[in-house]
Amino acid sequence: MDTFVTAMLSRSNEILHDPLFQAGRQVAEAEERREQQIRVLSALAQGSPARIYAEHVLSEIERTIALSRMNQELIESLLA
Repeated sequence: MDTFVTAMLSRSNEILHDPLFQAGRQVAEAEERREQQIRVLSALAQGSPARIYAEHVLSEIERTIALSRMNQELIESLLA
């Protein structure tokens, strides 16, 4: 394996084990899920059982985002 590839693999491994990077990625992934859920909601009829359930899922995603952001802030403060 050449030096460049070894360096890139080493850097990738460091990033995967970086708690702040992981927390940021969790926030970004949850925000992406929220956008997907909003698109699902827009296609469902008002008051339908499917929409009611989809709204519940959206509220859980919002809660996950809030918790993920709090986790990210905690990690930032611990690393400061």
